[in-house]
Amino acid sequence: MNEKLISFLPDRFPEPESFFVELTGVTYPDPRYRIDRDRSPVLCLEYVVSGRGHVEIAGRSFSPKAGDVYLLPVGLRHRYRADPDEPWEKLWMNVRGSLCPALLSAYRLSETYHVPDCAVRPLFERFVALCERPPADAWELSRRCALLLHEILARAAAKARDAEEASAPGPAQRAKELLDRKLCEPVTVGDAAVAAGLSASQLTRVFRERFGEAPYAYLLRRRLETACLLLRSTALPVREIAFRLCFSDERYFATLFRQKTGLSPSQYRKEGKFAEPS
Repeated sequence: MNEKLISFLPDRFPEPESFFVELTGVTYPDPRYRIDRDRSPVLCLEYVVSGRGHVEIAGRSFSPKAGDVYLLPVGLRHRYRADPDEPWEKLWMNVRGSLCPALLSAYRLSETYHVPDCAVRPLFERFVALCERPPADAWELSRRCALLLHEILARAAAKARDAEEASAPGPAQRAKELLDRKLCEPVTVGDAAVAAGLSASQLTRVFRERFGEAPYAYLLRRRLETACLLLRSTALPVREIAFRLCFSDERYFATLFRQKTGLSPSQYRKEGKFAEPS
């Protein structure tokens, strides 16, 4: 492949379990360019400078063009390739650590894979230049790379939100927005159906078609993702986290948490595990 690659070993960063840059660089136009990762261990962010390509992830496909950003989270299969007639040039980064899914969750980008017309090229260029000539101090390298990642995701989230608000939300989107607002409040599928203007069965069908899971499964997953974030970033007791996220009791919460993560909440916090619920 025709690329400029900049790589680091994890020990170049002071806290690689939290954040480190595995690879970054530039891909130059090459009609043969193709990547296929199964259950990727990295968060991949890419900005298309020119040309176009094709991406498949989580059962969805899209064709990013010049000016677009795409985000490929950890744990999913990443498949993407250059358009053979108009191969892309890209700036990109592959990053790891618990900070990455936490930021995606905080900015509600965990299921956003394509952000068209996102003006972040200078930030990607600064990221690549920084890694090409890194400061000697490991903490300074980590801090500056993390801040650039944070700003890129913040701008991508704002662009995605603006695009979403520009189009009238459909019933599934209205239900999803209600569920997102009610993570820490009692809510039922019936409440979401009322917000969507549908019956509960109709909502379940259209919601599954739009987002790939039923409304209750979505709500449960989002609450467990929030529980993971609280376990990682606060000292709140498990009982309090269960209460705040509207689980009926601590035992029920712990059972569901173990089913989804393979660990009890206390083990998750103690062992510093950062995988999100499946």
